[in-house]
Amino acid sequence: MTYCLKVENVSYRHGKVNALNNVSFQLESGKIYGLWGRNGAGKTTLMRCMTGLLKTGSGNVSLNGKHPYENRDVLQQICFIQENHPLNTQWKVKDAMEIASCFYPNWNGAKAKQCLRAFRLDEKIRVKAMSKGMRTALALTIGLSSGAPVMIFDEPTNGLDAAVRETFYELLVYDDSFEDSIIILSTHYIQELQRYIEEIIVLHEGKLIMQDSIEAIRERTGYIHGNKESRKLVVDESAILERSEMGPMVRLMVEDIELSARFDEKVDLQDYLLRKTDRKHGEQKEDRYYEGA
Repeated sequence: MTYCLKVENVSYRHGKVNALNNVSFQLESGKIYGLWGRNGAGKTTLMRCMTGLLKTGSGNVSLNGKHPYENRDVLQQICFIQENHPLNTQWKVKDAMEIASCFYPNWNGAKAKQCLRAFRLDEKIRVKAMSKGMRTALALTIGLSSGAPVMIFDEPTNGLDAAVRETFYELLVYDDSFEDSIIILSTHYIQELQRYIEEIIVLHEGKLIMQDSIEAIRERTGYIHGNKESRKLVVDESAILERSEMGPMVRLMVEDIELSARFDEKVDLQDYLLRKTDRKHGEQKEDRYYEGA
């Protein structure tokens, strides 16, 4: 079965703070999405709206046309693994597995055992005796084993060492049972996740400023170097994200597919996203140019 998660004109206020402002996008089965934004961008509020933990102030969230808020049938189809996921400290690992299996009708017991082995989690250990990394691994096991068509992981690798992070990615990416799932990985640091995600959703100050494939971003962004005294060719100001001078030379971070043939160097994705959000979206910068051929 294919699934479609729609967010349509969603807004939400925390008191006087407009946490989300008319956010709209659509997610389809069979993809791993990245949700990126600086702290305070609205990621957590958005995820809570998508998972039915919050009722939207305006607009709608739907999974195959059905709303998740106070709708048990839809909530069983969505698994949300939060950062510092709440786990009863008195539970043993096996207790957490048994309780989680009651919430998700498509619970995958074989996957749970695989994850526990991969993360080296003893079923008899209690949550209160676990390190932060072990608790994170237990929460990830619940998410990966849920069988939910929609899986949302908030900062999934926080507290994990490099080897355990790689284990999580292997369990997530190399599993054919997830081919029809919608998987969302939320983060404010994209470098490690970019190898695994296909599309990225970017929030800034409560607004959606981008939903695009990683490949498309890489194709249209790059650095151009030239002599800062040259004025042979002027670039549209909106195409320039950053300008830095090094003696007589200038280095420009450019976003324009038509200029890709002139790129001297590819842009780091994290740097690109920071530049896209270090000023109000759509604002222009002054004095942008590069040396022509």
